[in-house]
Amino acid sequence: MKLGQRIAYRQAKIILLTSFFIGGLSALSQFYFDLNHVRDSLKESIERSIELYRPSLEEAIYNLDSEHIQSIAKSLVSDSLFSAAQIDDDFGDKVAEAKEITRANKESFLIQYSFKILGLPDQIERFIKIPSSQDRNARLIVELDKRFVSTGLTNRAITLALSGLISTLLLSLILFVVFYFALSKPIQQISHWVSGLDKETDKDEASSPYCKTDELGELVQSVEQIWQKKDQASRQVEMLAYFDPLTELANRRKFIERLDASIVQPRGCFGAVLYLDIDRFKTINDSLGHQVGDQLLMTLAQRLKEGLPEQATIARFGGDEFVVMLPELNQDEGKAEQRAMDIAASITEMISVPVQIGRNLIHCSTSIGLTTFPQIKDSSSHVLRRADTALYRVKAEGRNGFRFFDVSMQRQAQSRWQLEEGLHKAIERQQLEIWLQPQVTNMGIISGAEVLLRWRHPERGMVSPVEFISVAEESGQISVIEEWVLEESLRLLCQWQSSGLPDTFRHLSINISPAHFMQADFIQRILPILQRYNVDDINIEFEITENLLINNFKHAIDTMLLLKEQGISFSIDDFGTGYSSLRYLNQLPINVLKIDRSFVNDIENVDDETPIVDVILLMAKKLGLEVIAEGVETSIQKQLLDHRGCRLYQGYFYSKPLHHRTFYSLLQEGGGKLLSPQDHFDN
Repeated sequence: MKLGQRIAYRQAKIILLTSFFIGGLSALSQFYFDLNHVRDSLKESIERSIELYRPSLEEAIYNLDSEHIQSIAKSLVSDSLFSAAQIDDDFGDKVAEAKEITRANKESFLIQYSFKILGLPDQIERFIKIPSSQDRNARLIVELDKRFVSTGLTNRAITLALSGLISTLLLSLILFVVFYFALSKPIQQISHWVSGLDKETDKDEASSPYCKTDELGELVQSVEQIWQKKDQASRQVEMLAYFDPLTELANRRKFIERLDASIVQPRGCFGAVLYLDIDRFKTINDSLGHQVGDQLLMTLAQRLKEGLPEQATIARFGGDEFVVMLPELNQDEGKAEQRAMDIAASITEMISVPVQIGRNLIHCSTSIGLTTFPQIKDSSSHVLRRADTALYRVKAEGRNGFRFFDVSMQRQAQSRWQLEEGLHKAIERQQLEIWLQPQVTNMGIISGAEVLLRWRHPERGMVSPVEFISVAEESGQISVIEEWVLEESLRLLCQWQSSGLPDTFRHLSINISPAHFMQADFIQRILPILQRYNVDDINIEFEITENLLINNFKHAIDTMLLLKEQGISFSIDDFGTGYSSLRYLNQLPINVLKIDRSFVNDIENVDDETPIVDVILLMAKKLGLEVIAEGVETSIQKQLLDHRGCRLYQGYFYSKPLHHRTFYSLLQEGGGKLLSPQDHFDN
């Protein structure tokens, strides 16, 4: 610790400054009283000396005795108080003068300053009354000897300053010694004791540095109590630092330390890491409760501990994620991979055995990603990333299996990451575009359109929504993107209304993803956008999917009702492919059903049987809902649907999706009507 930071140093400085301050005030007070005393004494001495010569001077002036007058002037100058004297007679004529030159020439700055403090005049003038002159008086003028007059005060001041300085230093030293031994030294001892607590091998035997029952004693007792609690907490933290409290398996920290050690110190053998999670564990947790979920995890962890090789390190990274490290499987990487796959297969069997928890018999499966190590310039983060990438591939392929990492997975993961990063900047860089596909009546009138999104990437070109929408949903960017789509669509619609729209154009359909729709602040984020644009003559329609209704029907219907109050209508996209719509359809505030293209694609002849389409059309008619058939590509499909009672169509038969400028031009050219629909056949 630096000297300036020590309490003893600051204490000494405070004591010294305080002593100097108090001593200075005392010295100034004493000097003030001495100054007044010296001034009064000097005034009395001056008057006394002048009065001593006054009778002789009156007589000598009266007798016009010049020699006597000059003698009196010299006598006055010989007095230490005066350095010069001048005598004028009653006619104002100078009759005598005397000066002490040697004393007058020795005036220093200190003498002059001391004389100034005394507040005495340089010259003193007194009138001498002459008996023979009634109207005129003689005059005596004396100059004070500043050196003599000031010497007393200067000596007093110097003596007072020296005595004050010495007394202040002595007092400061005494106070410092007293405070040092009474306060600073015990504090230093307590500080050294506290800093040495971590180094004590046996803290119970560490002697207390202060045993008095005062404030410092209470401080020491408080530190001892806090340290005891800290020791207990440290022991608990140390126990939890490397193990998962629920399953008692190693945690991420311990696993990575062991993996790093295996990579840094290879012994000519390849090991493997298996990254696994329990398929659909969240569903089990949400439906049966967290207690059942925790019990399931503990059971599966126990199976892993009992069923895997003793040298394996098993860790739980959190949730339902488990990681297994198998060190030194084989010197040949291929054989090490085969051994790891055998163990992965055994893990799959272990997990698949049903678990009985209370009255629930739970069936589980697992997805496992595998990788070998060490590779060139390998690290624990690289190993885990490879295994996690392989796990992601298994889950994408349907779960309940295992796969080894290969380079193609890394390329796909990299591509997906680049898409995600690019999406962050796509709106800012104006790379997203609004496209629209007409929705046409059976008379060929464009009554509305579905808003579609396209991404014009500077390097990849036009990126399909199939590629980036799922990335946007998983990365949490879907809400920002869809809010931009809504705002841009409404802005374009207002612009078109100002420029002129056909009267037949009545609605605009905008897709809303389940991830966005189910957010708690969805209404708060959407309403300001809707309120910024006045499109009263156009029906704004939100397209939602059936799957949105499965997870939280009550929240979905509450949100739909609030938006309906704001003039928003709803359509169910891909109707007929879900599982819950038939049950809740009558309760939903929906206006339109969209027949999924999968039911339309199979139509090849006008007389084909289409039972699902027939049911949808009949049900919509009973419920008073509009129906739009998606994916209409041929005149045969249109004719069949027309015969079944469908009145709105969307598909390549009428038009491909168009850029918003091209779409508006199409509306203007045909007056809102498509003149020449054409069959479209995939090559």
